Amino acid sequence: MIEYYTPEQEIEVQQDMEELASYETFDGYQNASELTAIYPESCAIEYLALGLVSEAGEVAGKVKKALRDGTWNSEAVADELGDVLWYVSQLATELDIYLSDIAKMNLEKLQDRKERGVLGGSGDKR
Repeated sequence: MIEYYTPEQEIEVQQDMEELASYETFDGYQNASELTAIYPESCAIEYLALGLVSEAGEVAGKVKKALRDGTWNSEAVADELGDVLWYVSQLATELDIYLSDIAKMNLEKLQDRKERGVLGGSGDKR
């Protein structure tokens, strides 16, 4: 379902994007999470990528069980999302990229797609 924003909501979204551009919470998390990083340096990228998809699979598993059982455990999903965030953070660190830069680039990309009317669909370069 595509949601359209009122002009007031558009302004709020733009303000949120500007706030994110100056927000350093992502980088603070990234620096702090590095203190808990224990993995083999010789295959860091591979290890972290596999950990990321493993944890994302656990998120999907929680959602699947919620659909099956008709219950929702937000805390359990949040716990798994925290693990996903940790792996994303460490992968970004290994690639020498700040999380705040990733967040900013992603929102800019999505805003550009929205303005061009290509948010839906598929393909990385649409």
